[in-house]
Amino acid sequence: MKKIVIKHGVPTEKVVPLDRMALIWNTTRRHLEENNHPLDEIQLIMDEINKPFMAEERADHEISVLLPDTLNGLESLKKLGYTMGLVTTASRESYDRISRHRDYDCFGDYFKHSVTRDECRFIKPDPEPINRILDMYPQGDFIYVGDSDHDGYACKEAGGFFVLINTREYSESTLRKLNPDAVINKLTELPELLEDMCYNDS
Repeated sequence: MKKIVIKHGVPTEKVVPLDRMALIWNTTRRHLEENNHPLDEIQLIMDEINKPFMAEERADHEISVLLPDTLNGLESLKKLGYTMGLVTTASRESYDRISRHRDYDCFGDYFKHSVTRDECRFIKPDPEPINRILDMYPQGDFIYVGDSDHDGYACKEAGGFFVLINTREYSESTLRKLNPDAVINKLTELPELLEDMCYNDS
């Protein structure tokens, strides 16, 4: 991916230090827009770097499984009346395929709306995907649940309350840097956390 974007004029010094595809994606798009490249040219370049993104995505999804207690957690939240939306850096193709598949318990049924990278110019850790899904719901406070630093940064920029599912077992120093508003180990812990928050706010 780095070779592709450097070939299209993104400065080497901007790209080489980046270690994640999302950062390369956002840096590339921002550079092209700031330098007034035509929109059709930008789209062609983004389509080109999307190819290695898709290849990695498909490989990841071949071995992907739902986190333990995910369905139980979603079902509990639904019964409690919470309205849920989903934001993902995955493509629309991949998200729709997995979220509707019985092997993944059709988890997409729990979400009224979803936003993928295909609907965005910039992706997490940029807040655009979260802002887009917020536009689909009545405005108000929101809680964002995610398992990565990019989730946390995007949520904070969008003005939300970030709950980290610490499946990656981040170190204490990383947690301090990320500074989530709350940390849980599995989704079934979320309803109690939300209940406590409501109690504390009353």
